[in-house]
Amino acid sequence: MSQIELELTVPASHPALPGHFPGQAIVPGVVLLALVHENACAQLDFAAGPSRWSRVKFLRPILPDESFRIVIDGDRDRFNFRIETHAGDPVARGQCRHAELA
Repeated sequence: MSQIELELTVPASHPALPGHFPGQAIVPGVVLLALVHENACAQLDFAAGPSRWSRVKFLRPILPDESFRIVIDGDRDRFNFRIETHAGDPVARGQCRHAELA
């Protein structure tokens, strides 16, 4: 198993933000999960194909332009992740693995 850590921000100009609580935008959970998945594929060689997310829990929102950290532990078949603020406050956590289509 490998571990990767990334420091990221989602810019206020991201196309998903204007419709997500207009005037009080937060980064949608699906955007955060997409960043986790994209980085697991790129850096852990997590294989493309159907995935099953489990035990995903969102604990606090991320604001546009807010710095956050993604930590991913795993390999090409499965991984655990956590997202936390730059200060270390938990944002989200969960697991992902390959799954067969029904």
